[in-house]
Amino acid sequence: MSHEDILINNFNWPGFIHYLGAGHLSVIIFFCLSGYVIGITNDKKQLNIKTYIKKRIVRLYPIYIVSIIICIVIAGGISLLILTENLFFLENFYKYWNIKIPVFVNFASWSLNYEVVYYLLFIALFFAKPKVWHLLFSMLLLSILMLHCNPGIVFLANYLNGFYFWILGLFIGWKIFGDNDHENLTVPLLSMLFLHLCLHHLGLGLMILKILELHTETNFDWLFDIPFSLMIMSILTQKENLFFKYNKLLCYILPAIVFLYLILNHRIFEDLRWIMCLIFWLLSLIFYNEKRISAFVLEKLTGIGKISYALYLLHVPIALLIKKTIFINYQPMEVAVKYLLWLILTFSLSILLELYFQPAIKKYFTTS
Repeated sequence: MSHEDILINNFNWPGFIHYLGAGHLSVIIFFCLSGYVIGITNDKKQLNIKTYIKKRIVRLYPIYIVSIIICIVIAGGISLLILTENLFFLENFYKYWNIKIPVFVNFASWSLNYEVVYYLLFIALFFAKPKVWHLLFSMLLLSILMLHCNPGIVFLANYLNGFYFWILGLFIGWKIFGDNDHENLTVPLLSMLFLHLCLHHLGLGLMILKILELHTETNFDWLFDIPFSLMIMSILTQKENLFFKYNKLLCYILPAIVFLYLILNHRIFEDLRWIMCLIFWLLSLIFYNEKRISAFVLEKLTGIGKISYALYLLHVPIALLIKKTIFINYQPMEVAVKYLLWLILTFSLSILLELYFQPAIKKYFTTS
C-alpha cells in the first residue's frame, strides 16, 4: 500500500512530493532519541528493574491499545492469536526463523517491536557494563558474520543494526563521548532537515555496498547512517568537540562527492532523485548559518514532540478509518477534505491522549 492509498484510491501526488518524506532515516533518528531518553532517565549506577519495566509499560500501552481498537474497527475484527501477538509487540515484517507474525493494520507500528527489544537489552547492558569499544567491536563482528545469514534469522541482524543507533543515543545520554555541553550552541534546524532529506534519498549506504559488490540479506546499509545520526544527536543535545566538528563536516561533504561524480559523468539530470537530492543539499548549505527561522520552527516542533508517540501510532489507523467511512466522488474535493480531516483528527486525538489521557494513567499507576 502506498502512502496515497491509505486515504484515497487511484491517486498519486506529483513525483517530487515523494521526496519530501524520509521515513527510514527518521526511524533511525527516533531510535537514537529513544536510547538518549533512557540514558538520561536511568542512572548509570543503579537500576530498579521492576520500576523500569513498569514505566515502559505505562508509557507504551495506553495509547497503543487505543490505536489497536481503531485498527479492529477498520478490520472488522481480529483473531485472538494475532491480537495477543500484537499486544506483546511481537509483530514484525521478517520471519522469526519460520514463524511470521503480521503487523495488524497499522504498518507504521513495526518499530515498536524493535523498541521493546532494545528496552529489554538495556537491562542486560546495564548490569554487564561492557566497555564501549568492546561492545561496538563485538557488534560489528556479528554484523559482518551475518551479512549472508539464513533468511530465517535476518530479523536478528536487523535488530543488531538498529541497536547501534539506540545505544548511540544511550551513550550520549550517559555522556560517554565526553561532557562538552554548550547551552547556547545554535541548532541549524532547517539545514539539518534538508540534509536529512538529501541523505535519505541519496542512499549512500546502498551506493557503497554496490561499489563493493556486496549483496546482503540484511539491512547492513543502516550502518552508513551513523555519522549523520551522530551529528543530529550532538547538535540537538548541545555537545561540541573536535570529533563532532569533523563528523559534521563529513556529513556535508559526502553528498558533494556523489554530485561531483554525477556532474562529471553528465548524469545529474537523468533522474529526478539526483535533482531533488542536489536541491536539498544546496538548501542545507544555504541555511547552514540561519538562526531566526530555525529557532521559530524548533520551538513549534518542541510542542509536536510532546505528542509524537501518539502521532506515530495514530496517523495510519485514522487515515484508514477515514478512507473506510467517507466517500466523495469528485477527487479534488476528496483529496482536500480527507487530508484536512486527517490532520485535524490525528492532531486532536494525539493532544487528547498525550496531554490528558496518558498523564492520568501515569498518575494512577505511580500513586497506587
